[in-house]
Amino acid sequence: MKRRKASLISLSLVVIAVTACLCVVVASRKASFAQDANPPKHPGDMVFKPMAFSPPKGEKIVLNNGMILYILEDHELPVLNLSGVIRTGSVYEPADKAGLAELTGTVMRTGGTRSMSPDEINDQLEYIAGSVETGIGSESGSASLSVMKKDTDIGLKIFADIMMDPGFDQGKLDLAKKQEIEAIRRRNDNPDSIAFREFKRILYKDNPRGRISTVESINAITRTDLVEFHNRFFRPENVMLAISGDFQKDEIVKKVENAFHGWEKTGIKIPRETSPLYSFEKSINYAFKDVPQSTIILGHLAVKKTHPDYFPFKVLNFILGESGFNSRLTSEIRSNRGLAYSVGSIYRGDVEYGVFAVICQTKSATTSKAISLIYNIIKDIKKNGVTEKELRWAKESIVNKFIFSFTSSASVVNQQMIIDYDNLPEDFLERYQENVSRVTLEDIKRVAKKHLYPDRSILVVVGKSKDFDKPLSEFGEVHEIELKGE
Repeated sequence: MKRRKASLISLSLVVIAVTACLCVVVASRKASFAQDANPPKHPGDMVFKPMAFSPPKGEKIVLNNGMILYILEDHELPVLNLSGVIRTGSVYEPADKAGLAELTGTVMRTGGTRSMSPDEINDQLEYIAGSVETGIGSESGSASLSVMKKDTDIGLKIFADIMMDPGFDQGKLDLAKKQEIEAIRRRNDNPDSIAFREFKRILYKDNPRGRISTVESINAITRTDLVEFHNRFFRPENVMLAISGDFQKDEIVKKVENAFHGWEKTGIKIPRETSPLYSFEKSINYAFKDVPQSTIILGHLAVKKTHPDYFPFKVLNFILGESGFNSRLTSEIRSNRGLAYSVGSIYRGDVEYGVFAVICQTKSATTSKAISLIYNIIKDIKKNGVTEKELRWAKESIVNKFIFSFTSSASVVNQQMIIDYDNLPEDFLERYQENVSRVTLEDIKRVAKKHLYPDRSILVVVGKSKDFDKPLSEFGEVHEIELKGE
């Protein structure tokens, strides 16, 4: 007992001594900071030298059948990663069979091939811990393969078989259709999904990009439709493959050629679908949803990726709302006013067109106030531009973020492939940082005046209008969207 008491006394003395030392250190540091003429800066005020970075590049190889490969060896891990892009998309499907492209991409993978059943493919991939995926979006198809180096041959065999000769098993198609119909019936459950869907419909009016699948269009799709859609677009000259991993270049090229042996070039080119019509008209749209908050989307078509103003507009959007808490939208609407759960802007520049939009979620009682602030913030940046401090911070942030998009050999060749798919200049990535850094205050002011249209934007609001602080009619004539129970 005495020994335990003595130990406790010794421990107490140690704690007292350490505390005293810490107090001396803290006091010393405080005195040092008080005497320092240059105390530590706010992180936003700190200046660093620009990061020097040159994006790595894979080797481009065109096979005899027209398929394009982008090869980058990486011997760090014994794996093979392959991603592909196919010139296809839902923009090419018939209007009365909306959903055909997505179903084709899904059942290509789940429906087996002419030589292998769905279960046989799944069992083989599971045995080698491999992965094969396929899908088709709005303006492109995708396919991927990931296997260990030792399983490259069997992985490529399965991948090529799915790409060239999908079986489109009727049972798997029926299952995919049922799942899609169930998703359609539940698509009005989420107010955010409603807002994005309706904004897309209005933005892409009279264009295939605005089509939405229905129960009727899904029911109308047959196995023959999937086969014909696949045959039309899945040809070697429409396929690009980005391949990275532990291999020798010449060896992997030969393996790919062997896997796709017999897949011949057709010489038929797929034209790009018509671009959306650039029409800027004020449109106020409302959809009722019995929820205590509102989802707001305001936006319009914007500059395309090949436009000379692409980089200035990208920097402008970053300052306006893409950069999170430091952006003007988030800083004013969320931080200063406390009116939004989330708020920001997005800008996506595609090859033939671009899209700009502000997204905001706020409680019902502050809906109109939030909308007014969005309009005012856009008008202010359109009229007055941005500050030198904002511009410097935005350019540095975008350049630094760009560097981290090359974190793996797979991401390197994949980006190179997408640049080629979009027919962008070969040096687009090499000059990316330079083009961002060259943006000036005058550029931002000019681009804001020229390409922002707050008074001619599409506004979509989903919520409970009787709880709004002011009626939406204060912003213009309101078009009510009827959410049908599909």
